[in-house]
Amino acid sequence: MNIQMNTASNTMGELQKKIDLIGNNIANVNTTGYKRQEASFSDALVQSIEKQVGPQNEVGRNTPFGLRIGAGAILSQTATRNEQGSIRQTDRPLDFMIQGESAYFRISSEDNTFFTKDGSFQVQPVPNSNQVSLVTANGDAVLAANNQPIVFDADYKDIQLNGNGTLEISYQDPTKQPTEIQLGIAQINRTDSLEKIGGNRFQLTGTEAEQLANGNLQFIDLSQQRDGTIGVKQGALEMSNVELADEMTELISTQRLFQSQGRAISYADDMMGLVNTIKG
Repeated sequence: MNIQMNTASNTMGELQKKIDLIGNNIANVNTTGYKRQEASFSDALVQSIEKQVGPQNEVGRNTPFGLRIGAGAILSQTATRNEQGSIRQTDRPLDFMIQGESAYFRISSEDNTFFTKDGSFQVQPVPNSNQVSLVTANGDAVLAANNQPIVFDADYKDIQLNGNGTLEISYQDPTKQPTEIQLGIAQINRTDSLEKIGGNRFQLTGTEAEQLANGNLQFIDLSQQRDGTIGVKQGALEMSNVELADEMTELISTQRLFQSQGRAISYADDMMGLVNTIKG
């Protein structure tokens, strides 16, 4: 295949991936706790075409002999941007927001532990019991500081979240002792080690034990925290950190690049057709 056509077609395929990424960001502009993604590109493998062989043909030349031609661009990295999203006040008792870019709620599903910024929780009855559990919108169990799902009696009256991350559940019966449960909050020091797995959830690339050992993962007890960098707030949600205007600008720019590569293929095809019509 013509070198120009090969280079342009490779680049178009990678640019399409970026367009899909931007489209996903735009689709989640109103998703609670969503973190936008950015694409980074690098040069594909460079081909070296040797036009002249032998140092006698390269006298006075400072660069290596031959012609080096790239094979287009490739999507080298997809990075998740963890800047704090805007705050939306809901006044709903089961809406919780974590303040702090590196802090996440710990949740569990099928014996696997995940992390999320989406604090729009709800209660779900525990089968064959008179208790309810605190779950995410996807039905994943919200974990307490003791690594166990948050469960309490179904006859609750009110749920209050204290500034130290403690849930205080009061009951319909005024003589019944309130239940206090510490929310399970994790701090991820290297957020690039988090992997998106869908459903507004993240998982670590290694095991929790490995991440705890190397200091990347920490379990936070807000009652012991002194610097105030991480906090929780009730009746509010962290919204997506996607800026629609920025995404649309980036989309238009990427589409222009995509079109230019399409024209390059068209020009290369025209030149090949011209060469084929030339008679010796």
